[in-house]
Amino acid sequence: MIDIPNGSLVKHVSLGIGKVVAIEPTAVHVFFPRSETRYAAKLRWPAAGALLTREGVEADAWLAGLTSFSLDPKTGRYALAANFLSHADAIAEFLKTFPGGFADPAYVGDGTGKRERAFRWRAASLEWTQLLGGGQGDQLLADGEIPEVVRRVRRVARHATTVPGGVDEDVLEEALEPGDVVEAFLGALFGVVSVPSPARPRFEKLFAAAEALGVEPDLAWPMATLFQFIADPSRHVLLLPKPACGAAARLGCDLRYKPAPSWITYNALRGFSGQLLDELRPHGARDFIDVEGFVHFLGTPPTRRNK
Repeated sequence: MIDIPNGSLVKHVSLGIGKVVAIEPTAVHVFFPRSETRYAAKLRWPAAGALLTREGVEADAWLAGLTSFSLDPKTGRYALAANFLSHADAIAEFLKTFPGGFADPAYVGDGTGKRERAFRWRAASLEWTQLLGGGQGDQLLADGEIPEVVRRVRRVARHATTVPGGVDEDVLEEALEPGDVVEAFLGALFGVVSVPSPARPRFEKLFAAAEALGVEPDLAWPMATLFQFIADPSRHVLLLPKPACGAAARLGCDLRYKPAPSWITYNALRGFSGQLLDELRPHGARDFIDVEGFVHFLGTPPTRRNK
């Protein structure tokens, strides 16, 4: 058996470039995009060794990012989700609804209609900059002005509560009642947004502080990722579980999602979102606000996209 680690990219003599998704004592499972099926091919050892090579295989970010393979017990083969889409097909689906891409008037919005996720996120981000940016939030915290920080955060959050599928205003109001728990949350939040490249410990501190707010389990991730996303959508991503996990599954990415906020899931989302942003920039995407809009579009049934 030749040395082919699980997860590596390989080249088959006739099927082209593929990704190893599982290795068994008697077989190797390889997903080949050229085969135009969501199933990985099951190649038997030792014959597979003469058909596969790792030499001269160029990097492929999309193929490397396909991680959500599961074993189909009926066929004994690994497969992506039944509604799997390539990134190219997903973008084409988005452009059918928004022919102008991320500059399409129906996507951008003007504050009067329902399809306005980006408009509302950008309004929230602008208000954050005005009320808490430039070190204002940090200084207020340092001065012990917790009620004032909470007041400003709530004002910013009013924009976010109008985004379909986001966080309800009542939930935010209750979660952000001034006190020691909220003070710890705000300290952890500004510990993330106040540095150019926050490391894992800062995020883990924020995730723990968000959980301590006592929101319902399905709101833990929105609370843990909402405000840094609003503060700087060029660097930070938002995780709304249903659309994010739905879109990731359709695009073949396993976010390793757990209800409790964790670095593992968040880092997987950052990698997934960064790759999407690179692919969406030619269509006008500016930052992770546009990635969130794209993810929501793909991960939400058409009948519920505006609800």
